[in-house]
Amino acid sequence: MTFPLQEIRRLLAPDTALLGSVVGLEGTLARVATERGAVMARFLDVLAIGDRVLLRNGLATRAPVARKSYPV
Repeated sequence: MTFPLQEIRRLLAPDTALLGSVVGLEGTLARVATERGAVMARFLDVLAIGDRVLLRNGLATRAPVARKSYPV
């Protein structure tokens, strides 16, 4: 059994992080293209158009990228 407040919080703001790409910057807000459509999110890191970001709790942070690639 879950508490009603936790259930409402889960319905309003799911905990899953979205992966997206920055398509526009406006002050401290970034417009990010995701699989669910365009989203406006705040950012703390220095971002540029084209950067891949993770959206979590309304904040956009740089997404981890592979540092090495191995031939297959």
